[in-house]
Amino acid sequence: MSSPHGFGRIGVYVADELVQVYQEMAALMGIPNPVWNNSRSRQEPTVSEVFLNCDVILVDGISLSSLRGVGKNPLILVCGPIQGENPGLRLKTMPFNLGLEGTRVLVEGREYTESRVGEPVLDQMLEELRKMFRQHVKHYLELPPIPWGYAYTMTLTHDLDILSLKEMPIARTFLGYFYRSSLVNWKRWRTGKVKTSEFTQTLWEMARTWAAKIGLGHDVWQRALPQLIDLEKRLGVRSSLYFMPFPRKPGILPHHNEPSDLRNPARTEAPANRASFYDVAEQQTLLTRLEEEGWEAGVHGIDAWHSAQAARAEQRRISQLTGQNELGVRMHWLYFDTPASFQALEEGGFLYDATFGYNEVVGFRAGTLQPYHPLNCQALWELPLHIQDGALMGEEHLNLNREEAFHQALPILAWAKRLGGAVSLLWHNQSFTAPRFWGEVYERLIEQGKQDGAWIAIPREALRWFARRRECQVALTVEGTSWKVSCTQPEGAASLGQSTSQIPPVRIRLYLDPRRIQACSSSYEVGEGYIDFSAQPLITLNVEGEELG
Repeated sequence: MSSPHGFGRIGVYVADELVQVYQEMAALMGIPNPVWNNSRSRQEPTVSEVFLNCDVILVDGISLSSLRGVGKNPLILVCGPIQGENPGLRLKTMPFNLGLEGTRVLVEGREYTESRVGEPVLDQMLEELRKMFRQHVKHYLELPPIPWGYAYTMTLTHDLDILSLKEMPIARTFLGYFYRSSLVNWKRWRTGKVKTSEFTQTLWEMARTWAAKIGLGHDVWQRALPQLIDLEKRLGVRSSLYFMPFPRKPGILPHHNEPSDLRNPARTEAPANRASFYDVAEQQTLLTRLEEEGWEAGVHGIDAWHSAQAARAEQRRISQLTGQNELGVRMHWLYFDTPASFQALEEGGFLYDATFGYNEVVGFRAGTLQPYHPLNCQALWELPLHIQDGALMGEEHLNLNREEAFHQALPILAWAKRLGGAVSLLWHNQSFTAPRFWGEVYERLIEQGKQDGAWIAIPREALRWFARRRECQVALTVEGTSWKVSCTQPEGAASLGQSTSQIPPVRIRLYLDPRRIQACSSSYEVGEGYIDFSAQPLITLNVEGEELG
C-alpha cells in the first residue's frame, strides 16, 4: 500500500514559557516542520488532534492528562518536569532538563570552572534525542549542521587590539611588551616554549622597536598584520578581522569585575590599558582591500556590550569605512553582561556576536558548536568562540608549549567532525611575531581542518549557510516503490544548489537502509543506516520493497 506522506512526524508540546527555547532546539537539531501545539481555545484543535500523526512528541512543563487518546500511541520523550498521571502513554524520560539547561547555556553560558567545559554538552543532549528519533520516527528526515561536501565548518577570527607599538604611549602595554620579550621570554626559552633562534630574534626586535619609536623603520607588531594576511593567502583561507572602533577609549567596566562596594548604577572606567591607540579611520584603504579580497572586517567592541547607543555608534563607525552593513562584533577582553548584551548588540544593528567563549580555557561556553539566536533576540546570531591563542599559550592561563597547545585544541575539532557545527578560532595579530611565535599552532589547526574536510569560511558566509539551513522546507512522499524528497525555501532565498556564491548546499539526511535504493536522481553519500544528498527542489528514488500502511 502507498502512503501520502511517507514519514513520521515529531511533535513538541511544552509550556508557553519554554516555546522559544524549544524552537531554538528544533532548529539546532535540523527538524523539518515539527508539529507544535498552538491550541489556545475550544474552537481550535485539541492537543490529541494536533499530534494525531506524530511518532514522537517532546514534552516539558505540561500535564500528561491533555495527551490522553493522542494519535497512534506515539513515544513521549519527557525532557523536563511534567504533571499528571500517565494515561496509558509510552513514556521515555530523558536524563536531562532540556528547557532549563538549554536556556542556561544559551543565555548565561557555562563558567570555565565547570566540569566538562571541553565537551559540547548541549549538542550531546540533542544527539541523545536524535538517537530516539532514529529509532522511533518512520523514515526520520533531518538537516544536519554539515554543509554538503564538507565535514564541518571552521571560522577564523582575529582581534586587532594593537596595530603597532610605536603608536602607543610609554605605559603599561608598551612596557609590558619589553617585560614579555625579556624576562618572560627567557623563562619560555628555558622551558623549551621558544627556540634559541626565536629568543635571540626577540632581543633584536626590542632594539628595533625603540628605533621605530623615534621614526626609524617598523616595529615588530606593525609587521604582524601583513604577516598574518600573507600567511592566509598562502594557505588559501580567509578570516574575520575585528578592528577597534575608537582610539584611546578603555570603556566601561562590567559590574561583575568590580569590587563589591562599587556595585552601583554608576559604572566605573575599565583599566587604561584596555584602550587602543590606532585610529581605524586611517586604515580605511586596508579595510576596503580586505573586503574586496574576501576577508571580513568587523568590530572589536568597546562598550557595545553595555548599551544599544554605544553598539550603534561602534557598528556605524566600521560600516561607514567598509561600506558593509552586515558586521560582526567581538567584545574587547570578552566583556559581556548576559542577557542584556545580546539585546544591545541586536539593537545596535550587528549581524552576529562572536564573544561567547573563554579567556582561560578552550571549550564550549554555550555548550554547542552551532551558531544560534539568543533567546531574547530575533535577528542577532551568536557565533560561539571555542579556541583562543591566549587561553592555550598565555602565561597567565594554560601556559602550554606549542605542541601541547595544538593537542589541547584537537578535541574541539574532533567534536565538530563527529557532530558538525562551526568551530571558531581566535588568534591575535601579535601572536604571529615576537615574542609569542604562536602562528605555528594556528597554521597546524587550519591544516588539520583541511585534512578533516572542513569548510573554512568567513563568519558572514558561514552564517548565511546556517540561515539557509533553517529556511529549508523538506518533505517526503512515498507511493509504493517511488519516493520523492522535495525541498523549498521562502521566496527571495538563494536558489538551492545553484547559488552564485561560494556557500555550499544544505545537506539532507534520510534514515533508510541504503541497500534498498535501486535508483536515485541525485548523487548521494551512504552512512550507517542513512543516505545524504544535497538540497535540491526534487529528488526521486526507487526503493526496493513497497511500504506497508
